[in-house]
Amino acid sequence: MRRRSLSLLLFLATACDSGRLGAPVGGTLGPGATGTSGQSASSSLVGTWRRILYFLADDGSASSSETTWRFNADGTASRLSVTRNYTAGLADAQTVDAKWQALTQTVRITYLPPSSGTFEFSYRVTRDTLYLGSQAYARIGGP
Repeated sequence: MRRRSLSLLLFLATACDSGRLGAPVGGTLGPGATGTSGQSASSSLVGTWRRILYFLADDGSASSSETTWRFNADGTASRLSVTRNYTAGLADAQTVDAKWQALTQTVRITYLPPSSGTFEFSYRVTRDTLYLGSQAYARIGGP
């Protein structure tokens, strides 16, 4: 039972935050919508947001996957992905620079070279939580 639960947890965590961007689903802000603080939809995205997933394997090894988005008021953004293996004492980090634009019900993120690709995600901000697609990120820094 424990192995099945762990396998399911790892599968869900991998599906939710593998670093691969696809077409997530989730809540949206429509035209003129505001966050809970009365900000416009696009200005509510400005800030730094983090999501961390922790894993414990059957062999007892511990690891994590951390994704941090920084949305700047000038329309630039960055995504920092850090994978840690606590048991082995190893970590790997990757930063991707981007531009972002809030549209009617989505945010468009365009990765800058050497990365590439343009993706649109539904989003909403509730208090100190950003739902980007179906993934929840906690605010760790303001504008």
